Amino acid sequence: MKRLLILLFSGVIFWSCEETEIINETGKMQVTDFNLPELPEGYYYEGWLLVDGSYVSVGNITNDSISNGMARFSEIEAKDLETAQSFAITVETSGSAAPSNYVFLVGDFNGNTASLSSSGETANGVLSLANRISASYTVQNASVPEDESGNYGTNGLWFFKGTGTNLEPTLHLEYGDIKYQAWLIKTTNDLNYKLNMGVIENDTIPDNSRMFIPSAFTSNVPDFPGEDFLQLPSNNSGSYPENFFPVDVRGAKLIITPIPSGFGSLEDPFPIYLLEAIVPSDAVKDPNLTRNLQVNTDYGATATKL
Repeated sequence: MKRLLILLFSGVIFWSCEETEIINETGKMQVTDFNLPELPEGYYYEGWLLVDGSYVSVGNITNDSISNGMARFSEIEAKDLETAQSFAITVETSGSAAPSNYVFLVGDFNGNTASLSSSGETANGVLSLANRISASYTVQNASVPEDESGNYGTNGLWFFKGTGTNLEPTLHLEYGDIKYQAWLIKTTNDLNYKLNMGVIENDTIPDNSRMFIPSAFTSNVPDFPGEDFLQLPSNNSGSYPENFFPVDVRGAKLIITPIPSGFGSLEDPFPIYLLEAIVPSDAVKDPNLTRNLQVNTDYGATATKL
């Protein structure tokens, strides 16, 4: 009788272990080949399996993971891993169970591997942020009165086109939990000077900065984002070289960085330069000539099911 009880008890343990393994069956994967900028404190990347259009988190990708060249994830539901058609990396600021709108990289699995890009579109219809926005700019001095126009050269960049009452936006951005900052990066004597053009919260209202526009001109500023780089800002501590202003925008780099909620640096851009353009060296002032910003496609990573 005692032997029978032992056999029965052993059978229960064996059955329970096998049942537990079936219920909690997990899979593993890794993300490698990072070409991602490290994020400021308080922000992180998160990896997501895309299963029939639904997001399933696999975990966070930290700056340490980027430095080490690998992020490895386990405890993933095996069925989710097996059936996932695509993978996405988002930029996050909190531990929300849902992904932010800042879908940075996406890619479809080809076998067990997915190549992720900033300009991707998955087979199940998920678009990267870069695929959902666009921007172009004009070279003009929009804040300068007509009688002062001869005193300034190619010193302004604006996100609208047209003159008089015929003004049209040249931004087509997506907002929600994302805002944007535009920056001009001007290189002088092999040094890059980053000029903050302000936070953009709407395609057709001014951004929040006019630091380079003389106060006498601010009444002329149109209801669109942009900047005339005419004067040394009053809060400057002497970091710009002599005769830097007015800034000739020709040859400079124009960038737009999507910024998550809470980011507000005045001195350094959010490190993801998603849209960018080099202002041509022969550009002339023309409020009707638009030039496109391009998606920065240098970013990427590889997701692998193990």
